[in-house]
Amino acid sequence: MLPASANCAESFDLHRSPPQAQFRERTMIFNAKAQILVGLTFCGANCLAAGAMSASSVSYIYGAPPTTALYQTNTTGATTESSISANTSYNGVESAYAQASLRTASLKARSGGTADQINSRASAQFGDSFGAVDSATGQAHNWQANEKVSFNFAITGAVQQSLSSEQMSALDSQFSSMNHFGISVYRPGYFSRAARMEELWALPYTDAVALELSVLNAEIDSLRIASTHAWLGRVYTPWFDGSQAPYINIDAQNPTVVSLDFAPGGSFEWTAYLEVMTRFQPSTPLAERPTFVADFSHSIGVSFTGIDGTVTTSTSGYFPDTIAVAAIPEPSTWALMLGGMGLLSWLRKQSPSKRTELA
Repeated sequence: MLPASANCAESFDLHRSPPQAQFRERTMIFNAKAQILVGLTFCGANCLAAGAMSASSVSYIYGAPPTTALYQTNTTGATTESSISANTSYNGVESAYAQASLRTASLKARSGGTADQINSRASAQFGDSFGAVDSATGQAHNWQANEKVSFNFAITGAVQQSLSSEQMSALDSQFSSMNHFGISVYRPGYFSRAARMEELWALPYTDAVALELSVLNAEIDSLRIASTHAWLGRVYTPWFDGSQAPYINIDAQNPTVVSLDFAPGGSFEWTAYLEVMTRFQPSTPLAERPTFVADFSHSIGVSFTGIDGTVTTSTSGYFPDTIAVAAIPEPSTWALMLGGMGLLSWLRKQSPSKRTELA
């Protein structure tokens, strides 16, 4: 389990040569868009109810044809997906892909390629509001102060590279490879404040907007119950020291499990995210195009363990083994519904052949 107090200190250098300044500017734009994804976008009939979110975002910069969008975001629905790719004779092949799904409780991201210059980023994030009802009665659970619940994240991924990171750093002093994962849990009120922050990011930046953003950030911090985050493998970047956050080993076949145990004391809201980023721009042309791909597209799978004798409720109603809070039935139908949920849970555990036989 990772420590809940892990922090990441960033120290960006604003003074750069023109190509690096251009990268810095576009990175800031992407980060602003990523901040917006923390909130909820009003997206019509397909949008999740307030209190739940699913968002994916990708960016691509170097070597893209004029018709290729540099950024793509998706915040519509319980499963969101974003993808950008480019294949050019003068740069090579590069792509970025991200998916966040409350339906499957998974996050996926992949970025990189084989190219003279590589600079792509992929980010996936989702969140929901959870509560609990007692299984026997269907009534809201009376939380006790010492009652703990937990999230478990099974992380698989791999980094494919034709040059070592040390070699890439020698060829490009700004070389960066950062794969980041985190989860935060809040008392109710986080999503409404995040939505307001989204509105503010869309406004012209003024002192009044800056002040309100600062106040909202402080309020969100005060709502935080628990959090943890980690670098997935080593981080390489000249921009900040990533050593203050824990490193965890990654493997393409054997999941590394990250857990977060906490005592919410009542209903709570949570968000989890995965971000992968690669930046390589050598100062001189290379004889052979290097390959660098950070691949976490085999997903971070999420499971939640609630209080014994309760059923977890969710705002989305999509997160596996939860029931939509708006759809809690009357006590007279509660036992019948529990039987159905038990059957569905049992069916999920059966092999494909057994499920075919049952069908």
